[in-house]
Amino acid sequence: MPQPMDKIEAAAISPDLADRDIAESAGSVRGLRAVDRRDLWLMRAFQGRMTGGVLRRLVDPQRVLTDGMSFWSAQVVLTAVEFDLFTLLTAGPLTEQALGERLGWHSRARGPFLNTLVEMGLLRRGRGGVYANTRRAALFLDKAQASYIGGILELSNKRLYSLWSGLPDLLRTGAPEAVEERGDNEFFSTLYRDPEALREFLSGMTGIATGEAMMIAARFPWRRFRTFVDVGAAQGALPVRVALTHPHLTGASYDLAAVEPIFQEYIASFGLADRIRFIPGDMHSGELPAAEVISFGHVLHGYGETTRRTLITKAYDTLPPGGALLIYDAMINPRRRRNLIRSLSSLNIMLETREGFEATTTQCATWLREAGFTRVKHRHLIGPTSMVFGTKPGRLGDRRP
Repeated sequence: MPQPMDKIEAAAISPDLADRDIAESAGSVRGLRAVDRRDLWLMRAFQGRMTGGVLRRLVDPQRVLTDGMSFWSAQVVLTAVEFDLFTLLTAGPLTEQALGERLGWHSRARGPFLNTLVEMGLLRRGRGGVYANTRRAALFLDKAQASYIGGILELSNKRLYSLWSGLPDLLRTGAPEAVEERGDNEFFSTLYRDPEALREFLSGMTGIATGEAMMIAARFPWRRFRTFVDVGAAQGALPVRVALTHPHLTGASYDLAAVEPIFQEYIASFGLADRIRFIPGDMHSGELPAAEVISFGHVLHGYGETTRRTLITKAYDTLPPGGALLIYDAMINPRRRRNLIRSLSSLNIMLETREGFEATTTQCATWLREAGFTRVKHRHLIGPTSMVFGTKPGRLGDRRP
């Protein structure tokens, strides 16, 4: 005769077994409601020697808990970046005590903190208890590296982390949480009046844009063109990668005047001041600079559809026949089942701006076609970012001197 637990395991595999068998395994349960019998069945199934492991993999609550408590791990990484831990360790491994003395950490918390970073794959612990950067941390979290992406993490820690506490209000009211968007303020014009906040923001944008800029430099047909202008180029991540990849090109950044000193400093660090210039201006009120390629990167998503269409039309009117418009942003691909990062990015820009949202690649392509562009294509770049580009009818030779 099967043991009670065997019946529960069988019930987990064949849920259509009689309730009598499940109830019998747990003793007398007469009078239980259907919901109580179901809970009892699930409990016994999770306890089963055979079915427990299978069920825990299928309906493990740990994933829910991990998502809900992910701010724990986020704060560990953001705090490590705030203390410049990874930059410090580029000089060589250090013990827990040495790190504590250098960074002013209390002995109670520093061990668990460092060990958490080891578990997260950002530090490795060697013989003698010394800690060192992993390859990933050395590449992306050392401020001395051109590949440093910590700027966006610094921005997240100082700005975005608290901004997301406004998500319930966003759902209730549709209004952004950012103080720059309250009253008659507008996010970018307000931010650009604070030099220190602007520098932090632009550094953060470079952290986002560096990887995708390298992909754009490789995947867009730059060989057909000679000049380009990146609208809202921030520090200049895209112009730098395009110029380094394609020596025949000269380019420009078109951004608000307050950006120029930060941009020039960044461009000069790559020795590209003779090939990439800065043009001050406002894309809303001024004319766009003439070039054979005009790009908008992480700019349009901060505005509503009407403003986006207006700027796309302005770019079309500015481009010569045969010129191209390139838009790169955290766009949602409707053909993909999973768009988690893109969806989160859309919520983030809604928390930042009044009308912003992440469009789908299909929406963006439609806007280009309806503005007159042909041969419209879209390509996924890296992470949540995709690019959509199209060509103005005609040949470049029709306007070249």
